Amino acid sequence: MISLSKLVGGTSTVSKELTYEGDESFIPKKLLDFSSKLVPIVVWNITSRCNLKCMHCYAKAGVKGRELSTEQCKKIIADLSSFKVPLILFSGGEPLLRNDIFELAEFAKKRRMKVVLSTNGTLIEDDIADQLRVFDYVGISLDGIKTHDSFRGLKGAFEASVRGLKIANEVVLTGIRFTLTKYNFLELSDLVNLARELEIPRFCMYHLVPSGNATFEDDVDNLSRRRAVDYLIGEAKKEGMEILTVDNPSDGIYLYQRTKDEKILEFLRYRGGDSTGIRLVCIDSEGNVHPNQFWMDYTAGNLLKQDFGTIWYGDPLFKMLREKEKYLEEQCGICKYKHLCGGFRVRAYRKGNLWGWDPSCYVSIV
Repeated sequence: MISLSKLVGGTSTVSKELTYEGDESFIPKKLLDFSSKLVPIVVWNITSRCNLKCMHCYAKAGVKGRELSTEQCKKIIADLSSFKVPLILFSGGEPLLRNDIFELAEFAKKRRMKVVLSTNGTLIEDDIADQLRVFDYVGISLDGIKTHDSFRGLKGAFEASVRGLKIANEVVLTGIRFTLTKYNFLELSDLVNLARELEIPRFCMYHLVPSGNATFEDDVDNLSRRRAVDYLIGEAKKEGMEILTVDNPSDGIYLYQRTKDEKILEFLRYRGGDSTGIRLVCIDSEGNVHPNQFWMDYTAGNLLKQDFGTIWYGDPLFKMLREKEKYLEEQCGICKYKHLCGGFRVRAYRKGNLWGWDPSCYVSIV
């Protein structure tokens, strides 16, 4: 996750409150501390159930699978808390389909963890608005004003998501999550304009990762990818909304190449690069631990059978990801920025070589 607003405009909004607790310095002390410790943020796909059928869903959600009970979830939260995990992002499926989601968020908050909700927004109504206050941040997925309904497999989904977005924005820090594909590339600016119109404090553009329902065929070409990032860099210079890109560490390198700002290089030493297995991990609805939310075909262990620390420190793939620079091959292996970037490993893995070139890289490597 790269805050273009922080690196280009020198400002941030949600990140400052959510991650840095108000620290205004260019490299906040909280980030320095976090980067020096091998403790991750947890993405928890707490249910596989979903009320939509998204064509690019990384989790292939929608079909009811096995889920942990409330007490099992609380046991895992207590384990994560004892490990000093700073933040849990509740995702799915659609996490609001769990009747205990607010109870679990409150349980984590009482253990001094930040809690974030990732939702499609369609189930957010006025009657749950006050309950949303338990979350430190709510991210709502929107894929395009024209294409959203077809993406989500439901007529009226866009209208319902925007309604939920407005309700959430009245009570909690809220942002839009937009996944860039070849189908909605031309709608990026429309959604950014909508976010500004609704006074949404944060806009995140996610690069597509082939996983679940999503394939390489759905992705944009790298020229379009660069154009999208160029557009967001321009938007990041404006005030009023934080702009971020996610799941493509080459964005940070590209920004440095454009600006030659040494502060950006300094920041990337702490925040840049794929954080999978280093500062991020995923738990699924059955308690299985995965490198990230796109890597469900690799399981490091199960939290009903092992404590988190044993899995986190003991898994061999996690250990290699923490030293990925020495394993990198192809273009990533010869890139002079590999210590700052290293590509997004699961995307390279989907191409057939875990340590090979990340096909979403669009920067000059020499």
